[in-house]
Amino acid sequence: MAKEKVSIDEKFENQDLDLFQVLAALDKKDYGYFDKLSEAQQKKFVPYMMLHWMSAIKASSDLQTYYLRSVDYYANKFIFNENVQQHPKLVWLMLCASSPGLGKQFHQWIPHLKDKVIKLKEPAKLKDVKEYFNKIYAKQGVDDMAEKFVYNHKRKAYLAGVFPNLKYEDIETLNQIVTDEDIKQYERDCGN
Repeated sequence: MAKEKVSIDEKFENQDLDLFQVLAALDKKDYGYFDKLSEAQQKKFVPYMMLHWMSAIKASSDLQTYYLRSVDYYANKFIFNENVQQHPKLVWLMLCASSPGLGKQFHQWIPHLKDKVIKLKEPAKLKDVKEYFNKIYAKQGVDDMAEKFVYNHKRKAYLAGVFPNLKYEDIETLNQIVTDEDIKQYERDCGN
């Protein structure tokens, strides 16, 4: 019995979506790659996950910074728009636009801080924040950055406790407006 020849296009359509091939296509600015995917493969394309993978590379600090800022500029600030979410190809094009087109890069997954810390339910631990920042900013000193994060996290957790009905975004804004002296004065006025 003779084997049927399977075309390259058919082989491509029968495969699962390969994350690393997708990232390589984005690195090469292959704007037409998304159209080559089968419908099943296109459904496996998760824009948020691609943003996360695309923004973090192992390279010189300049190139790391470029990827992070470029992905934010071209894609991240638009991806949660309800109209953009309906068009995954548009997200693909935005991610392609964010690449400098220098060829395949080594992308890495960087886990987030714990959800309870982000939602101000648990205090941020300096050690954990330093480890997190070291993964993102491997070639830069992160001690000051981590200390500032923990300091601001404590302030936001305090403000969230004082104003439990405020949304997280409002706590962020309040943290930027209120000074340490304002907090001390509030504590004195409350008798603490």
